[in-house]
Amino acid sequence: MSPTVSVIIPNHNYARTLRRCLESVYAQTHPPDEVIVVDDRSTDDSRDIARGFPCRLIENPVNGGVSVSRNAGAAAATGDVLFFLDSDEALAPDALANAVDILDRHPEIGCVHGLIAPEPLIDDGPVEWYRTLHSYWWRRRAVGLGQTAFFAQAAIRRSVFEAAGPFDESLRDSEDLEYSERLAPITRILLTERIVAAHDEVSRLGPLLAEQFRRSQLLARTVFGARRKGRASLTANRPLGILAVAAATASTPLAVLRPPVAALTALLLAVFALADPGQLRLVARYKGARFVPFFLGVSLLVHLALLAGAAVGVLRTVLRRRWLTPLVVLAALAGLGFALRRDGPAALAVLARPDALPLCLAAVSANLAGLLIGMLAWRVLVPIGGLTAGRIFFLGQLGKYLPGRVWGVVTHVDLGRRSGVPAERMVTAYVVSIALTIVSGALVGLLATPGWWIAVPVAGLAVCLVRPQLLNRVIARVARLAKRSVTPVPPGRMRLAVSLALLSWLVSGLHLWAVAVLLGADPRSSAAVSIGAFALATVAGSLSIIAPDGWGVREVAISTALATVLPWSAAGMAAVASRLVCVLVEVTVSLLVVTLSRTVRSGDHHVQAVHP
Repeated sequence: MSPTVSVIIPNHNYARTLRRCLESVYAQTHPPDEVIVVDDRSTDDSRDIARGFPCRLIENPVNGGVSVSRNAGAAAATGDVLFFLDSDEALAPDALANAVDILDRHPEIGCVHGLIAPEPLIDDGPVEWYRTLHSYWWRRRAVGLGQTAFFAQAAIRRSVFEAAGPFDESLRDSEDLEYSERLAPITRILLTERIVAAHDEVSRLGPLLAEQFRRSQLLARTVFGARRKGRASLTANRPLGILAVAAATASTPLAVLRPPVAALTALLLAVFALADPGQLRLVARYKGARFVPFFLGVSLLVHLALLAGAAVGVLRTVLRRRWLTPLVVLAALAGLGFALRRDGPAALAVLARPDALPLCLAAVSANLAGLLIGMLAWRVLVPIGGLTAGRIFFLGQLGKYLPGRVWGVVTHVDLGRRSGVPAERMVTAYVVSIALTIVSGALVGLLATPGWWIAVPVAGLAVCLVRPQLLNRVIARVARLAKRSVTPVPPGRMRLAVSLALLSWLVSGLHLWAVAVLLGADPRSSAAVSIGAFALATVAGSLSIIAPDGWGVREVAISTALATVLPWSAAGMAAVASRLVCVLVEVTVSLLVVTLSRTVRSGDHHVQAVHP
């Protein structure tokens, strides 16, 4: 007797493809016994489309991610075989029949999954063709028994699913890899060419690279964990190509300084290009030889995103506990040393003059006050109070002294998790806080421009205070592009956060005004310029992804703005003195807060609701 089959389709905002997906399911040569669509709080027409088919529709109460949806579908299903199918895919007509046949003929196999078709479900351009051909190729060369299952189109015996347990609902990406770690020890997993589905892949380069970076953070931990347990994890890219790109990236700075090294870099890139000749032949067969250079160019960028994500994943695993705090503190101290390396002695000499003491104290006080007000703006958005909140905020501040822009969120998420706050909630607070900081800083930064432009930040301030929901829309749009769920901030709290963020910039900028006056600037003409210059330079530095805390970028911006009220040499001195004041205040306060927070007994974290 043939086993009963339940098709489970998780869906979130895939109205574009859901109809094709369901049509392919109901066109199967082996009809399913039931079809379950689990909608994860879609905001498009997905639910209306599902209601047009004789399927069962389950609506999640909140957006929980694909793991939550798959688990909900599995709990409601009655079939002997659970066939998971993503809503952006359409099955070949014989896919279900072949899956059931394989499981019938091979009782030792508990899970069987298939290939992505080489042609996209909907042709949206060259980036999608890259992704589709790459996805098809690496799965096809891995056909056979393996240790990894991908559940975009996969059949699993109910008994095996129950033995392995549900999907990890804390994961929104790479959940297949984590599940495979539990699945492989209890059953055999088969990847077969007999199950094929056309996929509507990502069609833009930015989201493609962001997705690769995000998934690679868990990929590194999963692959290394599998190797330690003696299992080979299925990987999408050739190890030789990954190593070649890593070596080429490492050699590039030397190639700039020493031109002969450029030959080595070129050789490594050639090794990368030729690491998988079978893939290149496939690309040429489907899209022609002219498409191969484009394919290799996108592939190189994907490899760079993979390496960056894997590095972050490894460091998060290694540093998330005892080494995270010392690392960010040492990075800040190194930043202080870098600030003093060149022009620091001259700046210290100016600040150390006896007549400079009142203005120096004013600069330090203004910067400290602005920093504390900035923490209050952040506190409006997070569910933690007391010294624990201060520790997370200030260590997150120090994370900017490490290269890249991920360490602030890494610090926030890891320390928040230890305080009992889910990672998603901490990410939401961090993203909203950064967005408010950049928007408000850019508005205040216009004070550094002469003439009627000064009216622009005033108008921007009025808009943000009267219609704070506009910022919610901007943040929600960014979150959708990143495929992240962000809880809207109530207007009252958003208005308070905007007000505090603006006040923080205005007060912090006074420290640069004090320094400028100390170096000879006219107090009246330099006030607005100094405040705006600090805000604009800090925002510009925060947008420079590679430079730690915008080293160089911020100094150039401050010097350029202050050159309207000071000689160039004095403006440059003011930029270095500003850096010195900021780093000293941030490091001192952070060390003090961290020390005090250690006196709070473990577990007393004062966790509250984010939006009461």
